[in-house]
Amino acid sequence: MIRVQKEIRCLGSKALLTIVQKRDNAKVHNIIEEIIDIIEKFEDNFSRFKVDSELTKFNINAGEQTKISREFKNILNKSIKLSSETDSAFNLFILPSLQKAGYDKSWIDASISSDQFKNSKLVDMNQLELGNDWAKIPLNTAIDLGGIGKGYMLDKISNFLIDNKIENYWISLGGDLICKGLDVNNEPWNVSVADALNDNNIVDSISTRSNKVTAIATSSLVKRKGFTNNRSWNHIINPKTLEPTHSKILSATVIADSGIVADVMAKSIIINGDKFAEMILMKGKIKSFILQYSDKTIRIENYHHDTY
Repeated sequence: MIRVQKEIRCLGSKALLTIVQKRDNAKVHNIIEEIIDIIEKFEDNFSRFKVDSELTKFNINAGEQTKISREFKNILNKSIKLSSETDSAFNLFILPSLQKAGYDKSWIDASISSDQFKNSKLVDMNQLELGNDWAKIPLNTAIDLGGIGKGYMLDKISNFLIDNKIENYWISLGGDLICKGLDVNNEPWNVSVADALNDNNIVDSISTRSNKVTAIATSSLVKRKGFTNNRSWNHIINPKTLEPTHSKILSATVIADSGIVADVMAKSIIINGDKFAEMILMKGKIKSFILQYSDKTIRIENYHHDTY
């Protein structure tokens, strides 16, 4: 088996694109370049750090019906559904609170900043109006796709690879990943889960199923954080308090069939707590979760569904 791999910087972090095949050929390299193009187009359209992105222009037009692309509508539809499923812990209108807290710079390049919406207000997701080819948000509000973007892209790339008859792949976007098939040793992919407080320590591992897509996302209170205006902050804002989340859960790792579900649910578990994690597990929304606290790590599987 041959591994073709490429690392790029994107979406505020690093991406690792891996395809495993019996032989190396031009098609595989072309597919990886097409994936990079897919990611770059998404970032151009939906980054809050790009002044000419569709997202930024949409936020500037708050209060008006604005024509949107088909992809933007798809993302908004998925966001509305996930907001309902997370008891509003997931809310696109979180952008002003992020900027007020201090998360106003790109993690890749600190010279790239955006705080133009920090004085806007946060409203419920039901304030988002969605038409056939248009959307509208209230005046003096703004949305951010950071809480759903990586998961959405993982699913999009996975579907693209399946459409192109690629059987073995591992796609990581900022540590969140989606994979299928076998690794270079002809074994199911094995995913290590790092200690929330020490990346050099492994607290658990996940063996994937080779015949099905596996998505894994981790959300943490101890990674993206800072100190601004004499206040400490982290990037997980609780929409109910408008403040950075304070939780006994330091890190939540979610295993699911979909990147977008794993991505959103991991953050929502940090906000809503372990009872919420158990509820969505029993409902079959996710397959498994691993929670790290300061003094312990727990892992729970849904044994009524296929486990990992």
